[in-house]
Amino acid sequence: MPLDLKELESFVISAETLNFSETAKRRNTVQSAVSSHILKLEELVGQRLFDRKRGQSMRLTAEGEAFVIYARRILNLTDEAIDSIRQSRVQSVIRLGTTSTLAVSVLSGVLEDFALQFPKVRVEVSCDRSAATIRRFDNGDFDLAFITDQGKRPGRLFVENVGLAWVSGPRFSFDPAKSVPLAFLTDGRDLRRFAMNALDNAGQESHIAHTSPDPIGLRALVIANLALTVMPRIAAMAPLKVRSESDGLPSLGRLPISAYQRVGISRKDVEALGRALLSHTLKS
Repeated sequence: MPLDLKELESFVISAETLNFSETAKRRNTVQSAVSSHILKLEELVGQRLFDRKRGQSMRLTAEGEAFVIYARRILNLTDEAIDSIRQSRVQSVIRLGTTSTLAVSVLSGVLEDFALQFPKVRVEVSCDRSAATIRRFDNGDFDLAFITDQGKRPGRLFVENVGLAWVSGPRFSFDPAKSVPLAFLTDGRDLRRFAMNALDNAGQESHIAHTSPDPIGLRALVIANLALTVMPRIAAMAPLKVRSESDGLPSLGRLPISAYQRVGISRKDVEALGRALLSHTLKS
């Protein structure tokens, strides 16, 4: 026998109020209707859901406490399904792939400006390393990709060389005459080569003090004032602090950042988001 949503709603509210009269008020119905809903559920599951002894306060049985968890899930999932279908009628969706570093910095400003122009467009953001993102882009998973440049290929909207920066937490201090503590991603496919080349050319010692397999973890290490790292200057948002040659550090090179748009797609909202990505990359 299928579950009745009205009966589930009466049960969930009754589990919160432990009072059928109050439940009836909230549901704009009569107490007898609420009692009927609970009885039907109890018949369906074959267990008492409430202890309702005369002269004692009503309470959930052990079976009722277990069942209310599932009841809430069912009602929440029903609301989510209805909302999703309703929104799909008025919203188009842009699937955007980017890196965690760009997502927590440049992208927030991009999306804020874009939403003013296209308030009914929903943007789905997925974060991964640039190489993984471009593979998913090639497989058709994304409408746009905003990542470190992956070479000339169909759909590349722009490539801009952005400056790299030494970045630390706001209270990080070090002695440039000693070995410089660094933090980088565990797998090594990051910007450490820029750091090592610059330090080696300057004759400055360094060591990997901390690593993380995830860019968010790396960011946490740096914000904790444990080490320096290297990232695009456009991604160095507060509380991160950009360090310079005045701190005794050598200058770094530049990194190409690109956006790619899926070939064959012709939508004003996608094109507008691509322009916003370029504008904020140049602005930063």
